[in-house]
Amino acid sequence: MLRVNRIAWQIAFWAWSWDAFDFFTVSVTVTSLADTFDKKNSDITWGITLVLMLRSVGAITFGIASDRYGRKWPFIVNNILFIVLELATGFCQTYQQFLACRALFGIAMGGLYGNVAATALEDCPQQARGMISGMLQQGYAFGYLLATAFGRALVNTTPHGWRPLFWFGACPPVIFIIVRYFLPETHAYRSREQVRKGLT
Repeated sequence: MLRVNRIAWQIAFWAWSWDAFDFFTVSVTVTSLADTFDKKNSDITWGITLVLMLRSVGAITFGIASDRYGRKWPFIVNNILFIVLELATGFCQTYQQFLACRALFGIAMGGLYGNVAATALEDCPQQARGMISGMLQQGYAFGYLLATAFGRALVNTTPHGWRPLFWFGACPPVIFIIVRYFLPETHAYRSREQVRKGLT
């Protein structure tokens, strides 16, 4: 059980970090995006604003799904959305397409944190939950560092400009999906399900 918990925490941390990476891909490519879509930088940052505005929609939607159907499948669906939306952003040809992709990404982004937090903390010893939750939250800052580093490596270093950063962002969630598929539900969730089924 301890081995499974450790792997579950690691996949939760990396998924949350990559969620942050995907969010900050716009922040590190604002000028390039503005040039591509012939817009001002302030127009491009609306893509960031839309993500933040719609995070609550994703949090509520995927939160309900996680409590009803378990942690595994909402997590997998969430990461499939990340793959699709990061690829789609990389292929956007118009400003309107870009805003639509980022708005949908906001729903996906909001849906992930509750799931990974539950996965990381439900089976964690109570005396360690404060420390573990703090370490998990730092995945957001780590994601920003990754976006900055890969931005330097991938943005405007090929004929495709900013697009490779988004295409690359779609790759790691494939690994997260595969690993999570083979992990069981948390012990705490399974215990609650047994109690619920026993009462119905």
